[in-house]
Amino acid sequence: MPPTDCSITPNVPPSRVVGPYARTLWDAAHAEGVPPADLVRALGQDAPGEQDVPVAAYLALLQRALAHAGPGFGWRLGQSVKPTTYGVNGILLLACPTLGEALARVLRFESLVHDLGRSSFARHGDTVEYAWRNDWAGHPAADALAESVFSGIQTCAQWLVGQPIAGFGLEFMHRRDDATAQAIAQASGARVRWGCAAHRAVFPAALLDLPIPQANKALLPLLQRHADELLQARHPRESGTVAQVRQCISGRLGQGAVKLADVARDLNLSTRTLQRRLAEAGVAYQALLDATRHELACHYLATSAMPIAEVGYLLGYQEPTAFHHAFKQWQGQGPGQYRAQARPAGAG
Repeated sequence: MPPTDCSITPNVPPSRVVGPYARTLWDAAHAEGVPPADLVRALGQDAPGEQDVPVAAYLALLQRALAHAGPGFGWRLGQSVKPTTYGVNGILLLACPTLGEALARVLRFESLVHDLGRSSFARHGDTVEYAWRNDWAGHPAADALAESVFSGIQTCAQWLVGQPIAGFGLEFMHRRDDATAQAIAQASGARVRWGCAAHRAVFPAALLDLPIPQANKALLPLLQRHADELLQARHPRESGTVAQVRQCISGRLGQGAVKLADVARDLNLSTRTLQRRLAEAGVAYQALLDATRHELACHYLATSAMPIAEVGYLLGYQEPTAFHHAFKQWQGQGPGQYRAQARPAGAG
């Protein structure tokens, strides 16, 4: 009988944004005329350097910028991103041979850049859907945050392939603001819809094959190894296979049952091979699934304003009662009680 790890104590790193990502917001806000004193008050420090910035401080800075800037600031913020904005992940993207491979690494290493939300990716024939889940949907700056993410994706893709990318569709969950909608439509060249079921971009799959002219195939393995090491540092006790499985589980949650066979397919392994590797690492798949759900549940409850039922849905629970039961087994208290005790004061 394979060994199992029944410990599901969550290891929840503090929610943060890397310094260069926060510095991009600081510089964009300053360029739009936000007084430096206001920037310092909002962020609680001087201009960001290389050190991480708490998510709450980043969102406070974004909210302060929105109060001064005109319509469409979120989109303009995304247009100001540079490779250095994304830290080591940005350098890694520059080494990828195609836009599709760069996109795959965005999903894999997104947690190295920020804890603002998570991306997902699905291909349907000749069409690709790139969705982004906003983990701070209840914050006053949430709408602009989502807009900045998709603007950053377009800007990033354009400087990777060295050519304009337009003619795609954008869908936002929040309601249309006419001035912002006009600014985004003009700047993006996209077909924009509002009040949709998810934040997502829809574009032709052929774009994934666009080459990245500056790709460095020799440097790519070194950069990816460094990114893997940084990702592993957030879960230092886990082996490579365990960390990869956790990442796959996290990406699939909220899209139906997360089955071992599906995760094995994501990792290009047979189900039996994956089971054997997990057994060698001393971890059972179900224990890892539960641990990942537990960690993410604690993270969402403590750091976001999402309704508890929505948190449960994102973790793959179709019924709120099932999520409440599971969380009480993990934590010894219900999700509402946990949120009241764990969520920092003033979090959106």
